[in-house]
Amino acid sequence: MKKSVNVVLSLIIGFGIFGVFLYKVGMNSVNLILGNLNLGYLLIYALVTAISFFPTAWRWKIILKAYKKKVSFLKILKYTLAGYAVSYVTPSANVGGEPMRVYMLKKEHDIDVKIGTSSVILDKFIEFAGTAVFGLIGLVILFFLPQLPILIKLILGGLLVVLFYILFILYYRTVIGKGCFSSLFVSLRLNRIFKLKNFVRTLKAVERRMGQFFLEHKKEFLMASSTYVLYSVLSILEFKFLLLSFGIDVPVYILILAIVVWGVATITPVPAGLGVFEAGQVGLFSLLEGNGSIGFALSLLMRIRALLFVALGFSFITHFSGKHIEESYKKNI
Repeated sequence: MKKSVNVVLSLIIGFGIFGVFLYKVGMNSVNLILGNLNLGYLLIYALVTAISFFPTAWRWKIILKAYKKKVSFLKILKYTLAGYAVSYVTPSANVGGEPMRVYMLKKEHDIDVKIGTSSVILDKFIEFAGTAVFGLIGLVILFFLPQLPILIKLILGGLLVVLFYILFILYYRTVIGKGCFSSLFVSLRLNRIFKLKNFVRTLKAVERRMGQFFLEHKKEFLMASSTYVLYSVLSILEFKFLLLSFGIDVPVYILILAIVVWGVATITPVPAGLGVFEAGQVGLFSLLEGNGSIGFALSLLMRIRALLFVALGFSFITHFSGKHIEESYKKNI
């Protein structure tokens, strides 16, 4: 009940923020899009944004291969989109869909839950590490912008330091065999709860497999990390062509900052970062381009893009569920 109330409250706040910006700059943004729409650039954007999921799927495939688990790239891409869809609609820092990915691996490929969970956590670790590095580049750019208040720069810098610290602790404790997740459960004495005793043992097994990957598969770790570089390049191109599709051409540093704002919005405890993403983009383009309508127009088109992929992801989940319900039915008749 408490979780449901929190979700509803976060949605109300998100819709409220979204509504404010829709009222203030919504009409100007729509006119900006319709008055300058370039179908050529829009088609290039559609191609780039579709390809942008490939590096993520490839990263996960590299990790699974290190565990000697072979899954076709198309299957992994399907599971990645399914996880994306669930994560997008849940207020869980962009990780809500990971259990779905593990479940689909187990059901369709009989991959042990411990290995599946390890692979997904490693995938998210590399993603967050890449995000932190990308955020560091954005922070350097911010410090050279005199129009941004020093307090905001310090707050963003502090958040980035915290993220790097968490990632380092997770990596270090996993490598030395003192996993973070199981240690947290023990320190909170959750292991004393009968139903959670087995869960703690499972966590330790997952952490051992993660440590094995870090220590014994350095080449695969490097290869998996390199996919984030490709993803970052595609993200820059994605934002570039989306802005060009409604007549806006901005330098690369603004594109990087827009992507950083997007990344921050995805880890806020609001489904789809609703309102947060819009507020960030409007503020960014008001500050750097003197026109918040550009930021809101960008947000609107990104929302449409996201909803299309969410619909695709849920169609995969529906097909997956239907197939396994049918298989279960056939076994019982």
